[in-house]
Amino acid sequence: MHNIRNPFLGLLGFAESRDLAGIRNDPRLAADFTRTNLSFGIASGLLLCMLSLILLVGTYAPFSEGAVLPVINATFVYLVLLVTNLVFVVLLYRERRRFHGVAEKRTARLLGCYTGVNMVLASLTFYSTQKDSSFFFEYILVTVTILLIPNLGFSAFIRNVALNILSVVLVLFSSRHPIAWQDSLDIAVLFAICGFVNWLRWVSFLQTEENRFAEEKKKDELYQESRTDALTGILNRNALREDYPGFLGRDLTIALLDIDSFKQCNDTYGHAYGDRLLHEVGTKLQKVFADSSDRCYRYGGDEFLVLSLQGDRKAFLNRLSEFSSSLQHRSEGPGITCCIGYLCGSAITERDLRSLVQRADQYLYQAKAEGPGRMAGSLTPVRKNTLHTPGQGSVLDRLQSVDEVTKQFRDRGLSSQSWNIAYLDVDRFGEIVEALGTREGGLLLENIIQTVFRYFPEDILVNREEDHFVLFSTLPREDFAQKIRGVQAEVFHLEARHMIVLRAGLLRHEASEPPMDFATGMYRAMYAADSILVGTAGREPLCWYDQDMEEKRAKEIFVHNTFPNALQSGSLIPYYQPIVGSLSGTTCGYEALCRWMDPDRGLIPPGDFIPYLEKTGEIYRLDLSILESVCRDLRDHRSQFPANIFVNVNLSQRDFQQANLPEEICRIVDACGVPRRQLQLEITESAFSDSGLIREGITRLQEAGFRIWMDDFGVGESSLSAFMSRKVNGVKLDQSFFADVANQRTQIIIRSIIDMSHETNCMMIAEGIENLAQLQCARQWGVNFIQGFFFSRPLPLDALLSSPFVGNLTNADTDRFYQAAAEVHLSSQSAPGFYLSGKHSLLTCRAVLEWGSDIRVLRADDQMTALLQDFGCLDLQDADRILKKDSALAAKLSKAIAGICSAQPVADFQILLGDRTLHGQLSLIAGGPEKKRGICILNLMNFTLTRV
Repeated sequence: MHNIRNPFLGLLGFAESRDLAGIRNDPRLAADFTRTNLSFGIASGLLLCMLSLILLVGTYAPFSEGAVLPVINATFVYLVLLVTNLVFVVLLYRERRRFHGVAEKRTARLLGCYTGVNMVLASLTFYSTQKDSSFFFEYILVTVTILLIPNLGFSAFIRNVALNILSVVLVLFSSRHPIAWQDSLDIAVLFAICGFVNWLRWVSFLQTEENRFAEEKKKDELYQESRTDALTGILNRNALREDYPGFLGRDLTIALLDIDSFKQCNDTYGHAYGDRLLHEVGTKLQKVFADSSDRCYRYGGDEFLVLSLQGDRKAFLNRLSEFSSSLQHRSEGPGITCCIGYLCGSAITERDLRSLVQRADQYLYQAKAEGPGRMAGSLTPVRKNTLHTPGQGSVLDRLQSVDEVTKQFRDRGLSSQSWNIAYLDVDRFGEIVEALGTREGGLLLENIIQTVFRYFPEDILVNREEDHFVLFSTLPREDFAQKIRGVQAEVFHLEARHMIVLRAGLLRHEASEPPMDFATGMYRAMYAADSILVGTAGREPLCWYDQDMEEKRAKEIFVHNTFPNALQSGSLIPYYQPIVGSLSGTTCGYEALCRWMDPDRGLIPPGDFIPYLEKTGEIYRLDLSILESVCRDLRDHRSQFPANIFVNVNLSQRDFQQANLPEEICRIVDACGVPRRQLQLEITESAFSDSGLIREGITRLQEAGFRIWMDDFGVGESSLSAFMSRKVNGVKLDQSFFADVANQRTQIIIRSIIDMSHETNCMMIAEGIENLAQLQCARQWGVNFIQGFFFSRPLPLDALLSSPFVGNLTNADTDRFYQAAAEVHLSSQSAPGFYLSGKHSLLTCRAVLEWGSDIRVLRADDQMTALLQDFGCLDLQDADRILKKDSALAAKLSKAIAGICSAQPVADFQILLGDRTLHGQLSLIAGGPEKKRGICILNLMNFTLTRV
């Protein structure tokens, strides 16, 4: 097929609406077009053979009548049609058999000849038309079969139509048979319909091909991604296992490289710096070893493996020196060094190749023992008979690879049997090796392996990574677990200077369960091992993979597979939960909370995807996306989100490690034209005591004009030190405190935290307020803002805009008015020089009052609350406490309020409540008589000042 491009694509704007230019020139498109047309050609040929055979038999029917055009016998016409198509069916079938995915010119010519010949034969069917029958019936059948079954390009379609019309004209002219103009119109309509259908099929074919190519490209990208280390950009251990066969039977030069003091760099400069360092090392390694015969792999955490098929060993050694020198003379940052172990040899089996790598690892240990930046090895090829010599490495030789065990597993049909898998991981092995040295660390690892083999002498042990092992056993479940605990107990005491914790994730597969392959079992056991938090009180370093883990893992797999598309499609959107002034009841702000609206699963709770994104570091993409959505909402609905209404946006401490967060946030906020002070960034408390990178990022955000809030205050490891050492604009008290608000000890702690926040000029939000009792406590103790289900659940934007919250927005005057009331200390102390005015016990109490049409008790200490209740002064209205207008206290207070003015903001009075004479003082702190509302502090006491 020479020309695939179809001008029909210009119709209906299809060519303009889809970008198909890339696939029109793809040789795969031509190959698929040819392959399908060969099949369609065979099918249409067989149909024409059947049609001609049926018509041929019909010519001998006893009721057949004479032909309309008796020039040529009808039997001859059908016989020619039958024989011709039989020949073409055979030729097309042979061509289909030898077609190997290349659209050759021979195939295109054959298909063109087949369709063209049949277009001519279609006109000959006029000679077979009997009297009193349709003149065009057989002609239409043959024409439609050829024009519609094969998928014709535009030029082929036009050529066939032209051949058909020309042959029809010649046949009718030679027979001198007149044809009505209506028949000519019908033929034209026939060709138009066939052309339109052919165009639709062509469009469908292109769409199908485009989808298939995109799917193949995606699979190829996923395959390459599975072989590539995401951080460094070079090949990973999975690629190394796949590439093993390509190295067998060939001369190899092998080098194993390890970055010196990498952990110290991580601890000093943060993980983000360490990741950049690994990426730089991988880039330089690929640049130096860029020959097609070289392969570079990330072998471990900071270890890299180079395998070269190039025969010049000295040149290989020179390139190693060049690479080492390039690290020491970096253009940015301090120079780094790496130790290198190298050797030469050849491998016949995969075991030989692993032995060569282990030998290079031994040279690496030797180089590390000599000091930083050293190289050790030999350019003399390793003799094959020494690769597996017994001795110090004999224990390591008993270890098998994942590929070997997978093959055994499959060959022995173990997927349907009962067995166990344990994923064993030496906790903090890198730190232990740095403390002991590489040589002693290697000996320790061998002792651990020996211990495992002593407990499991007949079972299979796989070395997946340096300090990660997979144990396969068919022991009963409890026996298996008991022996694992024995291994852990013995390994714990192997090194006197360090605790050696062997984490063990266990999986049990029963014969009655669905079949499971080795790799699936290994990854599930690894998942169980990764879930173990060493040092957690009451937990042993052993965990069985169970149904809860399966459900959690399934959720993580779903998030891993669908998160990128959900982020791109806008399925992750902000919901807004109102934040209300505790005393004013007005809307002061909102917290933006992420919600995932999946088209199939509906609303996905944050707990199903946030923890996994935190673990993988993808959380920064989510946080920045939510921030951008929030900024767009603020920009597009400015009247509902005025500048004084803040919006809190959550950030994860992982965000600071994955991106230049302050720069990204400033870019997003400024692009939408949102005032920076309107956005308050909530960062979990634990982040404030983390690495210097996070502390620096927080400082930069503060300097850029953003308000920083400490989230989940009170549940971190260093709450007070983090709170006092950092300048924050506010704290959010964790909801766990108010969940236990009835506890007297909890009340004391909450009051102390609130007082501390006021003393340090920090605002406070109480989250998780769900009932009236919690709300009253938050108001009573002076919390600035309230957030919780008592007022509202998080709302999508459209629901929020139609809610009462946007009609009850606060303003600057309201904020100043009620914040003054919230920051009043209710605790008061008696001073020396006071004496009691009666036989009653000492009484001193305080309240914060708001007066206007009524006198409202905003806040009161416990003594004042009890006093007002005992004397029946309160009228309780939901969360409000109003002084009864007919009470003696209300009358006294009204008279005192009338006497308060800006020049004399204090009024003293006495009141008799029961048999008590109380001395009162009313102090104005906000508002005033001219505004007909204000806030006062009320002090009541039963003593007077002693005059000396």
